[in-house]
Amino acid sequence: MLEREFQEIYGKINLLMKKALENSAHPYRTFSLASLDKEMPKLRTVVLREFSFENSFLDCHSDIRSPKVIEFKKNNKFSALFYSSEEKIQLRFNGKVEIFHNNSITKKRWKFITPSSKRCYMGPFSPSDHLEEYHSNIPENFKFENPSKKESDRGYENFVVIRCHFDELDYLKLKYSGHLRCKLLFENENINGVWLAP
Repeated sequence: MLEREFQEIYGKINLLMKKALENSAHPYRTFSLASLDKEMPKLRTVVLREFSFENSFLDCHSDIRSPKVIEFKKNNKFSALFYSSEEKIQLRFNGKVEIFHNNSITKKRWKFITPSSKRCYMGPFSPSDHLEEYHSNIPENFKFENPSKKESDRGYENFVVIRCHFDELDYLKLKYSGHLRCKLLFENENINGVWLAP
């Protein structure tokens, strides 16, 4: 069982992540997700879609054609960074990624995605590739409209849930009187805490 100080930190983080899922303006709603492309780390900002301390994972959504999905298929290690300037709390999660595509998890998640968000998965190209060619083919009088059911089904084919299973969480609370930093280690159903500073 975690010591009282670690339990308080655990509870604080859990509350912040819950608020982030409820409020799109919360600073933890978006975070930086890092993958490895050969030996070079790659960072991008993604949206938090689900979080579970009990099962040690956090989710974001992506396109099956995106570079990060391709990178994670080659090397499933990830690092995720959250920061709140208001709370002065930085969180770094490390672990391994699992990609869900065209299964019960993605079907359930797809039902709750807004029509305008579903449109993001319907483009003819990967979200990061061929942008110049893509924009040059858009008609001048083009306007975005909600997709039809048929269009929506086509978009689902590209939709994936990236599940980040974390086994390590680095917590940093910035304070003028001295920073507080600890590490929470997740192994099976056990959680252990280690102080790093002070």
